[in-house]
Amino acid sequence: MNKICNIKSFAWCCLAVTALGFSAVRAAQPVSIESLLNEMVDRDSVARFPENDFRLRQDSSYNRASKTPEDTEGWFNNFDRNTDDRHHNFIRIEENHGRKEWVVMEHEGPGVLTRFWAPWRSQTKAETNITLRFYLDGDSEPALEGNMFDLFQGNGLIPFPLAHQSLRSAVSFFPIPYAKGCKVTMSDHPFFFQFTYRDYADDVNVKSFTMDDFHEAKATIDSTCKSLLDPRLPRQGEPISFNQTLAPGAEHSIDLPGNLHGSEAAIRKLSLKLADDDDPAVTRSVVLKINFDGKETVWCPIGDFFGSGIGLNPLEGWYRTVTDDGTMTCRWVMPYQTSAAVSLVNLGEMPVDAQLNVNVSDWQWDDRSMYFHAGWRGQYPVATRPYSDWNYITTKGRGVYVGDTLTIMNPVEKWWGEGDEKIWIDGEEFPSIFGTGTEDYYGYSWGGVSTDFYEHPFHAQPRSNVYNKLNRKTTNERNTQGYSVETRTRSLDTIPFASSLQLDMEVWSWSDCDMGYGVGAYWYGFADTTSNRKPDAAEVLNVPPLPDTDAAQTTSTFKNAVEINAEIVISKSDNIVLRPQNLKRLKLKGSWNLDNQLLFKNAQIGDVVEIRIPASSTVPAKSPAAETLTLHATKAQDYGILNFSVNGKPVGKNVDFFTAEKATSYRPIVLGTFNPVDSVYVLRVEVVGKNPKSKGALFGLDCVSIGPADGPADGLADGLADGPATPPKE
Repeated sequence: MNKICNIKSFAWCCLAVTALGFSAVRAAQPVSIESLLNEMVDRDSVARFPENDFRLRQDSSYNRASKTPEDTEGWFNNFDRNTDDRHHNFIRIEENHGRKEWVVMEHEGPGVLTRFWAPWRSQTKAETNITLRFYLDGDSEPALEGNMFDLFQGNGLIPFPLAHQSLRSAVSFFPIPYAKGCKVTMSDHPFFFQFTYRDYADDVNVKSFTMDDFHEAKATIDSTCKSLLDPRLPRQGEPISFNQTLAPGAEHSIDLPGNLHGSEAAIRKLSLKLADDDDPAVTRSVVLKINFDGKETVWCPIGDFFGSGIGLNPLEGWYRTVTDDGTMTCRWVMPYQTSAAVSLVNLGEMPVDAQLNVNVSDWQWDDRSMYFHAGWRGQYPVATRPYSDWNYITTKGRGVYVGDTLTIMNPVEKWWGEGDEKIWIDGEEFPSIFGTGTEDYYGYSWGGVSTDFYEHPFHAQPRSNVYNKLNRKTTNERNTQGYSVETRTRSLDTIPFASSLQLDMEVWSWSDCDMGYGVGAYWYGFADTTSNRKPDAAEVLNVPPLPDTDAAQTTSTFKNAVEINAEIVISKSDNIVLRPQNLKRLKLKGSWNLDNQLLFKNAQIGDVVEIRIPASSTVPAKSPAAETLTLHATKAQDYGILNFSVNGKPVGKNVDFFTAEKATSYRPIVLGTFNPVDSVYVLRVEVVGKNPKSKGALFGLDCVSIGPADGPADGLADGLADGPATPPKE
């Protein structure tokens, strides 16, 4: 196996016998356009250390003043672009055939360009006059040239999704191999740019890109595009599953079979669904654990593992899918030799219904097979001043880094993501991958305004501000406040490392504030590969609170209100689960006392609940006086029809709490005027039906406000009445 002897000089060495064995393979099977495209959609290949070992490098427009962390002014300099002759964040300027060209990428030796990213020059127009030229193997004529966006926005030479237009950027994953070297130039000042490439050992046999080979590879190009756009696997092996209610603090595990059909095994697909849970924090408080061959290699909150972040944010990618109904699926191949166990842990305060399915099939273990790892780090608060580098992960040993999901909480509207990624491989003194901005790392640009949802097989923005796949942006406002979720998985741009890897992301916001950061990182490693990511249950529960994002969402306080919570529910049907909810955090609009309600989950027709409402403190216990009770509740798409009584006295007609629109507060309901019994009102709630359009018979109650008697005691003369649209406030 190849091993790096000196990273700085890129000197490659290996055992003579191994090198002789590999050289025959390399000579017979050169790295080519077609071999690379086949590798791109071969999920098994990423679970084995590369046969043709390489190191991933990147040439970008990072600010050349960034030289050492000790010089903080230069290290965090944010000017990562070139707009005129004063700027020199590129390699050099040269003349070719009488024309001026800006050299933006250059590499000697065999390699492959695996990813290209460049933003629009204007945030409103996908236009450029810049010509890109790719000179291979020292040739004075480019092997490929054309308008930068015509080549790499997915509607020109390179088809979608191998190239595509993301949010205000052109991104390409089409491989451009070269045998002896590569130089890329632009015809004008290069704005921002990133060229990511593989640096192979000198003896790797690479067939350089030609336009003839490109056209001959059309069938492979078409099949690769089709596979990337239809990532869901056919059924492989029998699913092993459980369907459990996880109590607070509970853990449930399933053991997976080993030695299938005389060989080792691998997880091919892992799917998880939480039953109709509308609390966004549950994707943080439920943690996935996986143990392979006696070693725990996965410990990660499910939202960060599947790419959804905090809350249900659907996406479709090559390795992961989160559907609208909450089913979360990953297709990372996870091999093991003898045993494996998959566990779910509920670190939250409420029960969680979970259905887990794991598909396992055969795997031939060899000396390149690696274990899958997923680790998590969270921190709140994270100060944006002074500027700092925030570590995603640091590893020791040998392995391959394959992706990450970042969830941030931004308390202000201004853009938070100017920070560059910095990736050190195998102990190098300066990061061989130095980026130009957090949004650039995740494949888009103009972060302050690019807050819409987007997805691609290898990267996505599942959520930003209030937008996701279910709530698309239709305006041009600039507001990055709230949660943002950014995710990237790697294919031909995986990062092998022989001894270590360190990935940091700058914390660089335009505001001096306290942010929340959480990242799930994914990599493969051998049995002795370690990292600095350890289980951190305390930080999992330290969910960054959302800021007040809507003036209409200011906290309401109703006069003389008794908040309905689990403590005052004195009886209920066994199937009902009581779940407190913060409706502001759910981004709902309406008026609720303290922005909370108690959800009566799993309620069915015929269920009965009784709630103890203490009489007003101004009423003497020995001389009770009648009071008027007003109920505050919620209407939603899956709520039922309820009937009420107080102290055994029927209130009146039934109330239908269904709405076809987004959940909101119901009009205040005047239950009537009643005399307390032993200074208490017992509110009885019965589920008597549901609207034909409703998805269920649940209900949510906020509070009961108590006021002076307004009418005869013990009920309403004319039945149930609706109160004013706006409840009284203190």
